[in-house]
Amino acid sequence: MTIERTDKKFQKKWLIKNSNLKILDLGCTHVNFWSEANHFADIVDYSEDFSKKNLKFTKIFPNQKLPFKDKEFDYVILSHVLEHVPNLIEFAQEVERISKAGYIELPTKLADNLAIGCDEADIGHKWWFEFDDAGKVLKYTKKIDALQKFLSVGTIFKFQEFFEDSLILQFYWKDSIDLEEREPFKVTKKITFLSLTRKFYGKKIRVFISELKKIFKK
Repeated sequence: MTIERTDKKFQKKWLIKNSNLKILDLGCTHVNFWSEANHFADIVDYSEDFSKKNLKFTKIFPNQKLPFKDKEFDYVILSHVLEHVPNLIEFAQEVERISKAGYIELPTKLADNLAIGCDEADIGHKWWFEFDDAGKVLKYTKKIDALQKFLSVGTIFKFQEFFEDSLILQFYWKDSIDLEEREPFKVTKKITFLSLTRKFYGKKIRVFISELKKIFKK
């Protein structure tokens, strides 16, 4: 088995039942980390935050090999990490090297084009992802902006409860993370917020004018 769709809630329940495993939350941050993990790592030094919680933390460095032994972990969590990594293939190979299996969570193309604040030059999103269910492979391509963004990341998280399948991709992998580059998308004209709402508000205005005409006729 290589990679297949899964559900975060299912994976968390499985990890709780298998708490004896060595579990790494890679790219953990100090806020939304997985409490089911027993080792944490990030490019930002959160060692002080995690030491206060008596949790083990390792600082990692961009574009360098991960400072862990081969197959050191039973399970690695990559929650909203891969879309940020410029050296995607090399990084995925490093994750395969240090772990036997794990969980991957990614934004869908739609979510990526709705949220403001994901485009910072250094740490912003670099890739779009989609899953080939027939070939069991995670396809990636260079991220583009097809839509004028108008929602905050926080707002996207609020929507996620209701539109989870439209906003995030969730995978379980074992042995290897099968990645395949796909043909890039081409955008000739960016879709604007005004163009999306014009028809809706145009109808509202027409109804309002029609009601006004009725009032003045009386």
